[in-house]
Amino acid sequence: MIIDKESLLLENDHICLRPLNIQHITDEYVLGLNDPEVNRFLVDVRRNVQTRELVEKYVQSSLETPTALLFGIFMKNDSKRMVGTIHISGIEFLHFTASIGVCLFARQVWKKGYALQAIRLAKEYLFGVIGLHYIEAGVYAKNINSINLFTRAGFIEWYRVKDRYRHIDSFEEVIYFAAINPLFDTSLLRNP
Repeated sequence: MIIDKESLLLENDHICLRPLNIQHITDEYVLGLNDPEVNRFLVDVRRNVQTRELVEKYVQSSLETPTALLFGIFMKNDSKRMVGTIHISGIEFLHFTASIGVCLFARQVWKKGYALQAIRLAKEYLFGVIGLHYIEAGVYAKNINSINLFTRAGFIEWYRVKDRYRHIDSFEEVIYFAAINPLFDTSLLRNP
């Protein structure tokens, strides 16, 4: 399946998700990625100071990778205002799986339900339109907000890996959450 990243739009009454392109990159986005409170649990982001050039390369790479989607989370009442991203990676049609992660870089919208809405919209798209069977999210065990977020979005704790990722000056446990599509079309498993 080829995903049309140019015309793809997911929306509800409050937010819309659009695949990011370079024109969507704002100073607020780049500065947000460098905010220690924002990038505290982002494995790769905090390794380097994020510049516009690095963010452009990341966005362009996601656009060019057929197995990834990088959505901007835009406010419905201000369609030019991007407040975060949701990244879907490893989209795979042999096993019908993908991984998902979310980042709200605009701290003023934290705790307002936008990340939850974004995950739910992405999950509905991945299960309903793309037809995936399984979506996974890895979360630091210390990241209580993300644990609650994925649980509220209908994900269940699937397994834990001790000392999985470095977090500042130690190695930390990661919890993997999963959502399984109850309406998965098993006829897709038949060999052609």
